[in-house]
Amino acid sequence: MKTKDVQAWACGGGTQSGAVAALIGDGTLPRPDLCYMTDTGRERSSTWPFVEGFIKPQLARVGCELNVVPASDFAKLELISAQTILLPGYTTQGGQIGKLSAFCSGKWKQDVAERYMRSLGIETAVNWMGISTDEVRRVRTPHRGWLGLWYPLIFAVRMSRLDCVALIRSKGWIGTIPHSACNICPNLSDDEWQEMKEYQPADFADACETDAYLRTIDPHFWLHPSCKPLSEVDFHAQHSMFADRGCTGGCFT
Repeated sequence: MKTKDVQAWACGGGTQSGAVAALIGDGTLPRPDLCYMTDTGRERSSTWPFVEGFIKPQLARVGCELNVVPASDFAKLELISAQTILLPGYTTQGGQIGKLSAFCSGKWKQDVAERYMRSLGIETAVNWMGISTDEVRRVRTPHRGWLGLWYPLIFAVRMSRLDCVALIRSKGWIGTIPHSACNICPNLSDDEWQEMKEYQPADFADACETDAYLRTIDPHFWLHPSCKPLSEVDFHAQHSMFADRGCTGGCFT
């Protein structure tokens, strides 16, 4: 692989990534030099059938391989650092419900991606990000001189999330098109929590266990904005100032 001006696609494993893979596969987007996906080890299990069954085969049409990079190879995947919980959860500290800052994406995704590319000897690169036109607020300027950012679904083939779904279906995929996220992400919507509880019970059990554990470190911390133990939340009945939260788009990919 060349070491300078590498075109690297950061696959997130979800809807927009599926569209980017399809566009690469049919030649609408150029073939990247590198395709990779950082795996935090807590990715919702619903993501992997889509990665294996759709994204990888689309890339294979043009001879691309998706490299799944365990984040544990390049970072300590700690939930807590310097007495700070890294997740963007909710807090009752001070008597009101507040939202905490996110550090997990930087440590588990962004830092891992950069270290992975450096480990390959890459000196300069352009990182493709699968962000669609309805998420334009997520576009940001590069923070590393050696690593540029490019948004093909905004600046090359303009597509919304619904356009991405339509493209994926047009390629014959009839399975679930997931929203890629960690199973302990506080930004999940109530519908997503309920879906996990019903269809990915092991993921949900892990999230409940983590939720309870983190309150042994900080008794004011909660994964859900109701500020109840996750195992006790009725996801059909929740209404709060964070009810429309969904994904905030903070994750690197």
